[in-house]
Amino acid sequence: MQQRHPQFPFKLTYYICVIALLLTEATLSFAQLQREYGQELFQQDTEASAAFESDLTVDYQVSNIYNNHVEFGLSIDPNTSSLARREDPQLKGVINTAGVNLQGTLPLGKRFGLTLQYYPQLENYIGEGGKLNDFDAFTDIFLTELSFRPTERFPTLSLSHQLRRLDRSDDAFDNLQRQIGFRFGKLLEYNLYINRFDDDQTRRADFLLVGSTMHQVRARMQVGILKGLLAKLEYSVEQENYKDNLNNLLLGITGIGQGESRTDLRNLMSGKLIQIPVDRILLQQELNLLLSNSNVDFYDFSTIEAAVGAFYKISGESWARLRLSRLGINFGDRRVRGAEGTGSTVGEKRQDNQYGLNFQINWQVSSSLALLVDYQLTRNDTNEGSEIFDFLNYTHNVASLALQGTY
Repeated sequence: MQQRHPQFPFKLTYYICVIALLLTEATLSFAQLQREYGQELFQQDTEASAAFESDLTVDYQVSNIYNNHVEFGLSIDPNTSSLARREDPQLKGVINTAGVNLQGTLPLGKRFGLTLQYYPQLENYIGEGGKLNDFDAFTDIFLTELSFRPTERFPTLSLSHQLRRLDRSDDAFDNLQRQIGFRFGKLLEYNLYINRFDDDQTRRADFLLVGSTMHQVRARMQVGILKGLLAKLEYSVEQENYKDNLNNLLLGITGIGQGESRTDLRNLMSGKLIQIPVDRILLQQELNLLLSNSNVDFYDFSTIEAAVGAFYKISGESWARLRLSRLGINFGDRRVRGAEGTGSTVGEKRQDNQYGLNFQINWQVSSSLALLVDYQLTRNDTNEGSEIFDFLNYTHNVASLALQGTY
């Protein structure tokens, strides 16, 4: 394979990194639409008591994850990272994780309940000759939630506060995220996310390393159409404002002026049709739409996904799940590049297509121990014809094996 990257001007190499990060951002934003389904739909709904009950659970999980595109969702600064300027932009590695989830509910009188949760987790990255060690992380989450249930039939009102601390070996990633939320049962919720990095003075190479503030409103409803047929609808709107400690090259590529900041408005819509043809099988068809509008045109995009899935209850708490999907990404008014990677204002619009497969098996080893096998395959095809952007035609494999326990 020829070494192409060292021949490119630095600005073009940097532009390629920004394109890859935007594709990742589109995929991650869309992932918020996805919801698990399966085991809980086979359980009969029962009327909840108006009074809260004392409860304490201890869950733990140990997992091994193979990922042939570790860089997705992470930042690789082309100025400072030892992983930058590589011939192959694709990073392969194994991620070992171990976490413990401690959660308890304390009744406060007849109508109020207090939930406390603490969830620490370790992540260890192996691969690329030890260069992935910069991503080694310790994350801990502390949640406090106060709930009010006026009657058995009235939805529970909840007010929550969550702190999420992330510490990686590379201090550039260290940040604290604060989430304040209000929920009205499962019908309506509002969340405020405030994400701040320890170092907010250094001018960063991408938006994954700068702080942001996001407001999110989400509404859900479900309707029983016929016996064994259920429709679920979900809509959410998000407004996210980013900090402005960005370097001049990124500002120039994206067209952000000095003193300006990026603000995104995202609309996410999801519709699902769920069928239970026989006792052990569940079928699902879904259509998901994401519209992202930014005051910076470079970050305008939309996605639409169609997916089908099946869930099979093996026995007890053991189950298997399969999901097939196709996701189309339209990058607004941006055009495909020419053979030399130069831009155009009249060419074909930039579009990507992603084909996905997800297969899971959950095997209940005992009443308190389960083994989860998860495989995800994503194939991305772009209409960028330039050989420079050929890395956007990729296959992403993620395979994981997790041991989960509950006490």
